[in-house]
Amino acid sequence: MYGLVFISNQGWRVPLAIHSLSANFAYFFNRLNPSPTFVSRASSEHSTITGLLEDPNGLASELSPVCFLQGSYRQQTAIYTINDVDIVVLCKGLSFGESGGGGGRTWSRNEIFDTLAAPLLNDGRYRNKVRYNEGSMCIKVDLGIKVEILPAVLKRGNHDPRVEPFCLYRPHKGRWEEGYARTHQAYLTSKNSVTNSNYIPAIKVFKHIRNYHDIDAVSFHIESLLHAIPNVYFEGSPADYIASLLGYIAQYPAEAWYRSDIKTPCGERDLFDEDEWNWHDWSVFHQFVVLLARLSRIAATTHDRPTAIECWKDVLGNDFFPREVSR
Repeated sequence: MYGLVFISNQGWRVPLAIHSLSANFAYFFNRLNPSPTFVSRASSEHSTITGLLEDPNGLASELSPVCFLQGSYRQQTAIYTINDVDIVVLCKGLSFGESGGGGGRTWSRNEIFDTLAAPLLNDGRYRNKVRYNEGSMCIKVDLGIKVEILPAVLKRGNHDPRVEPFCLYRPHKGRWEEGYARTHQAYLTSKNSVTNSNYIPAIKVFKHIRNYHDIDAVSFHIESLLHAIPNVYFEGSPADYIASLLGYIAQYPAEAWYRSDIKTPCGERDLFDEDEWNWHDWSVFHQFVVLLARLSRIAATTHDRPTAIECWKDVLGNDFFPREVSR
């Protein structure tokens, strides 16, 4: 007896876990989530660097930069520690392919990077910690917490910094391409809202699985894959939705997924593409998911509590999922 079940529109049967192991999962997420100390430090570094870049009388003021966050810190999907803060610096004075603010001339990629780096290089706290070159996509500031500053310009014909897409420089392609940081965040927030706030924790779990089992997978690709999965698979407790999501991915062959027309949340790119999630990395990731899906299904359906715990330990890690939890 699996108890209550719900059925997706694909007809795949998803059992609700017999043992929810709430205390064990609470311990797991406590290990997974960054401590308030990391959050406080990330917030402080972000505020200081943003202040330097946006200073109306500062060394970058000619570009009229406005800063906003993207990445795991902004999206609250960071795990263990907050080891990087991604700041998009949108130059309101520049539109791609057009002369604009900044003296009414066309600026090169290198001039934009150098101008945005100038306030940091002029500050004793950051001067020796700034790293970038002609092949960089961002300006890195290594403070223990890594701050990555991504220069961006307005899209051709757009002069409203609130409107996306904007353009980011992609060094491996040698050109500026569209980016949707705030729109992407809005899609993640919306998905989390309609999944009873289980989408963001699920992203963290899959990032942890990637790290713990040493699998190559980009966080953005994990977010996009989970975003494409029907909301019904995010229902219930962690013991329910983790098993459901792993099972949903595992039920289809890796080749079938790769032939599917799944887009990134903003719809601008194909998820399964050699320029995005390439076949080799995806197939290895899927292979691990198939293995973990079997274990999580046993964990969800067994009546034997110790067996359920051992299976979850194999999925989530001996050091992260405890046999016993002090009460």
